Amino acid sequence: MAQFAGHWYSGRAARLCALEGALVVVALWVTGREAHEWRALAALIAAAACVPAALYLADLYDPQVMRNDRSRGAKALKALGFSALSAAIFGVLGGAGLPKGALLTTMGVASLGVLLARAALIARSDEDGHSRVLILGAGKRALEVARLIRTEAYGEYEVAATLDPSIDLARPATDADQAVQQAAGASLVVGPTQGSILLPAGASNEEPEGSIALSPVPVVVQASQLMVAPEPGDRLDEGGIGAVNVDRAVGGSGAATGAGAGAGTVAQRGHAFPALASVVQLPSQAHTVVVPARSLAQAVTQLRADTVVIASDEQRGQVPVDELIHLRLSGVTVLPAHSFAERVLRRVPISLLRPSDLAVGHRLNSPLHSAGKRLLDLLLSAAMLLVALPVLAVLAVLIKLDSAGPVFYRQERVGRQGKPYTIYKLRTMREDAEQLSGPVWASQRDPRVTRLGAFLRKTRLDELPQVIAVLRGDMSFVGPRPERPFFVEQLKAQIPFFGLREAVKPGITGWAQIRYPYGATVEDARNKLEYDLYYVQHQSLFLDLAIAFHTAKTVLFGRGAR
Repeated sequence: MAQFAGHWYSGRAARLCALEGALVVVALWVTGREAHEWRALAALIAAAACVPAALYLADLYDPQVMRNDRSRGAKALKALGFSALSAAIFGVLGGAGLPKGALLTTMGVASLGVLLARAALIARSDEDGHSRVLILGAGKRALEVARLIRTEAYGEYEVAATLDPSIDLARPATDADQAVQQAAGASLVVGPTQGSILLPAGASNEEPEGSIALSPVPVVVQASQLMVAPEPGDRLDEGGIGAVNVDRAVGGSGAATGAGAGAGTVAQRGHAFPALASVVQLPSQAHTVVVPARSLAQAVTQLRADTVVIASDEQRGQVPVDELIHLRLSGVTVLPAHSFAERVLRRVPISLLRPSDLAVGHRLNSPLHSAGKRLLDLLLSAAMLLVALPVLAVLAVLIKLDSAGPVFYRQERVGRQGKPYTIYKLRTMREDAEQLSGPVWASQRDPRVTRLGAFLRKTRLDELPQVIAVLRGDMSFVGPRPERPFFVEQLKAQIPFFGLREAVKPGITGWAQIRYPYGATVEDARNKLEYDLYYVQHQSLFLDLAIAFHTAKTVLFGRGAR
């Protein structure tokens, strides 16, 4: 992941965008030299620009969409087809001054370059392009980080392993470790022993001897945490006492495993032993490989990890501070769980957040940023109001013809620092919409919405009068969605950190509005809060401009409206 102006974005998407932009420039350089008229040159430039524009409108710079489309490339081909059609229109506008074959050559070079670039950077069958992550933790936070990487990293990261920080890797191996290592081909392991082992989730039995078998979520644990799951025919006594075939468990070596401190023993075939831990059934056809590393730095090197994520459940858990400092000095990125998730997901998962995480950091605002943001608000709102005045006049007439009631409706919302203010919107519901139900969220195909109101909500035209609140200073053009006081009190009681979104002015559009669909439940509000918290911590003029630009695409395609 790369950062610009405080905002994290996909490094792979940035490289792809830069490469495709360079290819478009090359295509223009090849064909544009023969265009001697400004009209023909402008037509070629517009035609070439259709390629990245079509890819952007199809969300093909979004990491999730890129990864989903990498096998077939159907979405990319559709976008290139649309760009070719648009380029043909610009070619007609270019007139007779357009050099013969120039338009076809421009689109051919640009399109072919795009397909080759995406094949090289996205449609890879191997996983060498990933950043590998070693998760330092053994509880719920570690599991949550691993889940987020698997489901939402979209090829940017992969889990190299998870390591319990309480494990002392420096302890010398014992004879019991050798017995466990000999049982690497088996799917079951018996304990207790000293040392650490890596448990792959599903590796092939054809791995070369002595190699480390990696998996989507391997886990480094002490072998003392494992015991054999008895097979059919093994004798189990009352009170958790059982008899197992120890020779089977340790690969027929006949070696006795070491005793755990006061935990019981496993000695030889047929002897009874007390249950030392919960039965752990390893996946079938998997290797159990002893990690030779005797320090955190060696584990990072052997696992080829370039990022270490601290995900201990205890706030002051057993974290090897000195080793982590040395890792940072050697070029390894070391991050707490919430900071890692923040840069990968571009939201702040509440499940990984502690109050102290928000209390420490760089300042969230400055006089210069506030002045620049206010100037941007005034410019965008004034321009929108001037353009929208004729549209508002027409919509006012249509609203009166469509249903009884006023053109505008006013409603109280909660602003910065919890201060209430009044917003104005075009009316999209019946006048008695909440007379019986009281305040409720809008739903899909809400029966209270009028015929014209459905269109206004789909196109977001009902939001236009909110520019008045922006000009007054009650709102910003970009910020969290303003909520009604009735809902705010409920959500504050049910969702931790919900009041932090009041640290900035609410906005007509925002990071949560373009990244998450319309929400009508407490769970939706919780998910949108994660994006709002990201915006609060990373607000900048660059991010505001990016959100405003992306909002135009959202409105154009009518996404997420109700």
